[in-house]
Amino acid sequence: MSGKFFDRGCNPVFFGEGIMTERRRRKEWNGIERPDGALIRWAAGEGERPLLLVPGFGGDGDCWGTAFPRQLFAREIAPVVYDPRGLGGSTMGSSQPSIALFAEDAAAVAEAAGAPLAVLGWSMGASVAAEFALARPELVSGVVLCCGSADHRRIAGERPALFRPILDRSAPLGEPAAALTEALLPASGKWSPTFRRAFRETLEASFAAHAEGIREQQTALAECPSLEGRLASFAMPVLVVEGSEDRLIPPGEGEILAGGIPGALLSILSGGHGLVYEAPGELAGAVAEFLGR
Repeated sequence: MSGKFFDRGCNPVFFGEGIMTERRRRKEWNGIERPDGALIRWAAGEGERPLLLVPGFGGDGDCWGTAFPRQLFAREIAPVVYDPRGLGGSTMGSSQPSIALFAEDAAAVAEAAGAPLAVLGWSMGASVAAEFALARPELVSGVVLCCGSADHRRIAGERPALFRPILDRSAPLGEPAAALTEALLPASGKWSPTFRRAFRETLEASFAAHAEGIREQQTALAECPSLEGRLASFAMPVLVVEGSEDRLIPPGEGEILAGGIPGALLSILSGGHGLVYEAPGELAGAVAEFLGR
């Protein structure tokens, strides 16, 4: 999702002072050229405890809003953000899309930012972060898996009405944008009709502007490899965060993830799939406590 939505200040409860406040607390955007020609845009905030943020489906480096990064900064955690290939200021490259490829991009950003560091992946980004941590454990000091699943394809098969419009490459891009809007709406109904409409319209515009990147992510997510047989292989501390009212990834999936990872911690927060918007302080607090162990 583009940062333009947050610039509009549609909801001060969720997004506070505007994304530009957070941009001033970051270094300038940098670029990493990948072997297949892709250029990955990234930026790092200043601080002693860097945290690489891996966005979910359709999200770019500004998808985190204002409140969550601000809450991280308040806890002396410096977000490292990036635009996945084909989104924001990053280009596509020639490789076939896959979660493993996206994990390699995340690893490249981590190396550029000064690995080893901690990594937080949200939704599809949790799968990317997990693949990164399993493939390159020497670069990862800890992992936070937020609103993720041990097996996305299993969940998609169990919830076809929710996932079909997100994964269908033949459908107009307005359909996955609308489906994601519904999935991210707080079950508590905090978002006004005006805010819901603005959110959906911004997603639609962002998806249309980055159509190739979105289609590539649809392909990668549809073929997302299961983690269920590999959970015992994590070699670093892991925190699993679950939303108690998640409309996309059903409650209980976090317990499956945490239960299979030796020593993993599980934090269940009140909210849905968009915890970074609904509960930024609580999420940042859980992350800070985990990183401080």
